[in-house]
Amino acid sequence: MNILENIMNLRQVIPIYPCDELFLYEIIEDYKQAVSKKEKDEIFLSFCDFIWSSDNKRRIYEKSICFQIPEHLLSTRLGQVFLTWSDVEYMHYKSMTKKDDWRSILRQKINNLYTRYFDSQVILNKEYLDLLKTPKRLYYQWISGIDMDADVVTELIDEAIARSEMVKKQLQAEKMVLSWTEYKKVIENFLRKAFDLCKLLQEYENKNNLLTELDFLTEDHFYIGYLCKRLEGNMKDYQKAYYGLKSSSRKGYIRCKSCGALIEKTGNRRMYCEKCALIRKKESSQKSDKAYKAKLRENKKLLPSL
Repeated sequence: MNILENIMNLRQVIPIYPCDELFLYEIIEDYKQAVSKKEKDEIFLSFCDFIWSSDNKRRIYEKSICFQIPEHLLSTRLGQVFLTWSDVEYMHYKSMTKKDDWRSILRQKINNLYTRYFDSQVILNKEYLDLLKTPKRLYYQWISGIDMDADVVTELIDEAIARSEMVKKQLQAEKMVLSWTEYKKVIENFLRKAFDLCKLLQEYENKNNLLTELDFLTEDHFYIGYLCKRLEGNMKDYQKAYYGLKSSSRKGYIRCKSCGALIEKTGNRRMYCEKCALIRKKESSQKSDKAYKAKLRENKKLLPSL
């Protein structure tokens, strides 16, 4: 039985550990000092349930790049062009929490990781957003006194919006596919490993290994930082495993130019994953074959009749 199956089964029988009454450092200390596996299971499962029951849910919403055109400009042709693009929508997400309790902060980190790696609706790449801002940028250039032609502006905006859709599709292809339900199981697996590997603050202090910049932090801040860092690193490793890559590479990684999959950099300027490279090779061969046959037919036509 793997760790995830074990967690799900134990949830049905383990009594509730009072996470809502404790600081994070107290929970981790109780976990590390627990003498039996049953005790550890009780603490960890209650911790996870407490995280998932947080009011700090993952939220995505529509946001607008908008500008207002004065009435006296609406009668102009350029005013009408800009009016069409005066409210450009895109998907955004709640990336921060105003609450400073450990549960809200950890849940926010978990929410953000899902949005960044898996949610194809939310694309916040700089190139993509800059393209969406093209109408607004051109509008402010116009009202600042720059002379513009309505046809040229229309063409520039159309090209930018079309390009933004291409960029969006490429970035969507780079997201991994995983439901929120399955993601929760993955996160619980990460957290369990983090709990097992975590060292108590006293161990760092006793060994003089505690970084000086942490001296002013509370115990909870120390463990929040530790868990967030572990989640970030685990998710990067998960991404590499998702694409069948080694956990570490000195060469680094790039994206397949065709499907967006993560691939290892090589010295031969590799641009495609193995699957897409085979498809392109096949397409190239078919194209060459067609060109060759077309050339033969053309040469045959040029031969003199006997």
